[in-house]
Amino acid sequence: MGFPKGVRPAALVLTGVLAALLVNTFLVDRDSHGATPFAGGRVLALPGPDLNVREYGPMSGERAVVLLHGYLSSIEWWEQVAPALAASGHRVVAIDLVGHGGSEATTEDDDYSATGQAAAVENALDVLGIRRAALVAHSMGGHIATLVAEQKPELIERVAVIDTQGGAGLKDMPAMKTLGCQPVLGALIDRFRGIDAIAKSSLQAGFAKDFPPPALAHRSLERATHRTVCRSTAATTMNDERAVAERLAALGKPVLVIWGEHDTLAPSAANIAKFTEAGLTPRVVAGSGHSPQVERPEAVVELVGPFVA
Repeated sequence: MGFPKGVRPAALVLTGVLAALLVNTFLVDRDSHGATPFAGGRVLALPGPDLNVREYGPMSGERAVVLLHGYLSSIEWWEQVAPALAASGHRVVAIDLVGHGGSEATTEDDDYSATGQAAAVENALDVLGIRRAALVAHSMGGHIATLVAEQKPELIERVAVIDTQGGAGLKDMPAMKTLGCQPVLGALIDRFRGIDAIAKSSLQAGFAKDFPPPALAHRSLERATHRTVCRSTAATTMNDERAVAERLAALGKPVLVIWGEHDTLAPSAANIAKFTEAGLTPRVVAGSGHSPQVERPEAVVELVGPFVA
């Protein structure tokens, strides 16, 4: 008994497409790489994932200002802030989170979670001999900084967060993550992440509409694996457990909250209201979007400098 005309070829094509999708999903899901020096940094060999770090100012000393970048970012995003803080005599250390920048990208989902990222940061501080730290963190990095401060109160003196989502639902999820992390098809969509038009559209949400995404943002996006894109869940899990604005207020330590006036990724009005309600009224950076340390670095230094002194 034969197939109706055209059915057998169509079935074969469909089977081939499905097989190709499954193979692509497997390959993308297994994508990983070791740590490599990036953006002037060096690799720290650690008990868990190895991290890329860059140091400014004094290379020793038990106290340091530690900079943690946000989702799909890197230590490059601090390049206009870190030298200014170091010029005041601080030991400054910028850290690439797991799967970001030059740090190791593993195939273990737990390494990208809030607890996994916090453990990696704590390992780095230990190896660097840092016993007292002021954490300055952007966006998702602020969620990780919050957890480190909760887990290591004797280590963390104070915390400054920049455009860090203060509660559940107070962030507009980028289309790249919403679509690119769907089962099977997401792995295919992720193949198009490097196309300029798609990348620019996705990255623009991280900045004010009149601030074109800089080259460093494109580099950060290109270096991220699919697992980094989809398994970096710190913002969601931390806020689902308890609003990060409340968690920071409960630390019993000095906390500084900075917010870009025109943030649309973590909408300014709702997040400012959430932090204000928690007793942590944000300092607003005029004219900036979601990334004031890149868009208005001088304003960030003016606020952070006295805070970490």
